[in-house]
Amino acid sequence: MIAWVQQHIFIFYWIGGISFVLFVTTVIAVPYIITRLPPDFLYDKKHEERFLKVHFLLRLVVKVFKNIIGIILIVAGILMLVLPGQGIITVLIGLFLFDFPGKHKLIFLILRNPLVIKAINWIREKNGKEPLRIDSNE
Repeated sequence: MIAWVQQHIFIFYWIGGISFVLFVTTVIAVPYIITRLPPDFLYDKKHEERFLKVHFLLRLVVKVFKNIIGIILIVAGILMLVLPGQGIITVLIGLFLFDFPGKHKLIFLILRNPLVIKAINWIREKNGKEPLRIDSNE
């Protein structure tokens, strides 16, 4: 086993490097995304109505790109549950971006965890933003 590890040490360097990049990226990106969300993001559908007025092809490209980024964030967040980084919050942001049936119910289930919403609203408060609203009967 030790001989195999010594022969394939580059794998551990790659894992360490990827872990470091994910950590730095989420430390920068996650607070940025959380503070850019309006407090009523989960209830305000105006952004969806504006999006429907955009040309079909552009809408398709944006939707595909948004889903790819969402999947990447979900996978990265799951990895960060065991690697350094903000795992649960990163998964949550990936869920915000990724489109699938039952998305809103899952998001509300996660946000109703007091530790998760407390962390999100702490980041928002530090940046002078109102808390994220989760008080609907969804």
